[in-house]
Amino acid sequence: MKKLGICVCYQHRNYGSQLQSYATTAELKRRGIDFEIIRYQKKITPSLLFKFIPNLLDPVFINDRIIENYQKKLVLKLHPALKQNNDIRNKAFDSFSKTRFQNLSPVYYGYQELREQARKYTAVMVGSDQLWSPSGINSDFYNLMFAPDGAVKISYAASFGVSQIKPKYKKKYKTFLNRLQYISVRENSGKQIVESLSSNKAEVTVDPVLLLDAQQWLEEIPDNRLYNEPYIFAYFLGKTPEYREAVNKFAKKKGLKIVSEPHMDTYNKADKNFGDYNPYNVGPAEFVNLIRHAEYIFTDSFHGSVFSMLYKKKFMIFNRYSQDSATSKNSRIDSFCTNYMLEDRRYSNDIFAVDRKIDYDCVLEKVNEHRQKSLKFLDAALSDFV
Repeated sequence: MKKLGICVCYQHRNYGSQLQSYATTAELKRRGIDFEIIRYQKKITPSLLFKFIPNLLDPVFINDRIIENYQKKLVLKLHPALKQNNDIRNKAFDSFSKTRFQNLSPVYYGYQELREQARKYTAVMVGSDQLWSPSGINSDFYNLMFAPDGAVKISYAASFGVSQIKPKYKKKYKTFLNRLQYISVRENSGKQIVESLSSNKAEVTVDPVLLLDAQQWLEEIPDNRLYNEPYIFAYFLGKTPEYREAVNKFAKKKGLKIVSEPHMDTYNKADKNFGDYNPYNVGPAEFVNLIRHAEYIFTDSFHGSVFSMLYKKKFMIFNRYSQDSATSKNSRIDSFCTNYMLEDRRYSNDIFAVDRKIDYDCVLEKVNEHRQKSLKFLDAALSDFV
């Protein structure tokens, strides 16, 4: 019997990770494909430690995996009230994960067991998210190096998280990219990376959440208005206080309340005293509904921007990273704005430009064209399951 194994970040306590993982599984269910999410737990071995060593010289890894994790643990220890609120939010994420993801493999403990059990899959597919980031590529999981040669290997809207690969990683990328039969990426820069480092072609496909239109998302996540009064939803992950000040100025001018989601990744000084409402019991479903009913959205989040577009909102996108930052992950926002004619949604010191009219007929027509191309990519990649 044919079975598909998929590698997605369904348990990450992050709105984008869980929603795109869920959208991927929703599409596979619509196709009637027998699939399961592959669950892999690393076992500490000398070879794993050896693979880990190069990461200690990578600024992206050090920033994302070591510094931020350490800071978050320290801050939660120093701020008991924040820890309590963080626990409430984590329960909302865990509840969504537990109820929405049922097709799970047994836990494969250690890389050797992962390789052995992977033989049962006709095909394996890595989902979207920044799963091909240099900071995590040596684990040999999301690059599908564990999959046997005979299995069809697919990437759907994978992201490198960066716009170029450093020379020291190029051999590694070339090796795994050449093993894949079907490659699609989320960003235009990802296509350039694949085609410069391997003999394969890559197609730019929509983020999984865009495989569903607004009506289909309504079927998956029922409508639920969290606030009865008009409000601005300000969803910032970055630490720029000037952005919050601009939103405050805008809200005062418009006479609107601000709903924010503070301290998402760690304690964020810029979030202190920002927003009229700061709910913590917000899982992915509530996140979508906050966007559905907002008068305006201001965000530095990719998925916050995507859902704002799907629901035809007045929204503005802020850069979370400076363009010359070594850890910048702005490329997906760049592609999003370019592909869907939304360049004027980028913040450039005039927050009131958010009121400029968006021709959503043209924007969503472009999205639908891209969606149809992406579905055709999946038709080809999953043809063994038809």
